[in-house]
Amino acid sequence: MNYEGSPIKVTLASLKMSVQPTVSLGGFEITPPVVLQLKCGSGPVHISGQHLVAVEEDAESEDEEEEDVKLLSISGQCSAPGSGNKVPQKKVKLAADEDDDDDDFDEEEAEEKAPVKKSIRDTPAKNSQKSNQNGKDSKPSTPRSKGQESFKKQEKTPKTPKGPSSVEDVKAKMQASIEKGGSLPKVEAKFIHYVKNCFRMTDQEATQDLWQWRKSL
Repeated sequence: MNYEGSPIKVTLASLKMSVQPTVSLGGFEITPPVVLQLKCGSGPVHISGQHLVAVEEDAESEDEEEEDVKLLSISGQCSAPGSGNKVPQKKVKLAADEDDDDDDFDEEEAEEKAPVKKSIRDTPAKNSQKSNQNGKDSKPSTPRSKGQESFKKQEKTPKTPKGPSSVEDVKAKMQASIEKGGSLPKVEAKFIHYVKNCFRMTDQEATQDLWQWRKSL
């Protein structure tokens, strides 16, 4: 039908098997009533298309959408109080767990400090009873291990001069020092102090004898 409403005849497509087997009528609209006829040829010809029908929205669909919105709002209100109650309980539980962990940590620290203090108070006698045999034996140390320990102690501690065996030895050492260009204290107090520090001489009679010998030089 044309714009005036009177029926008309129109050729839609001309098909040929070897040249143009198909044709697309994109954007072509037909308003019924329509009759499609094969003008010439043996066919068959297959026609496919879309039938569009404009339908107004029903009031029922709008009501269903409103009901869905109401259901969503109601479910949100119901779930909110429950979730609000759970969160504080969880926080309280976490806080309580943290307090318990802190208490346990403090107790562990106290237990760790107690053995340390106890070990500090141990006397050296207990340490001397332990053997140096790779820490496997708790038996008393043998004379050989004692010798090894004393040797190690001698290496660690600085060597100090031993006292002379007699006054004559001290005189001989002083005489050798003077011959090498050294000098001896001329005051009695300084001389006694010198003898005590250098020769470990603490006998007063021996010290006086040495002082008399010093004055005679």
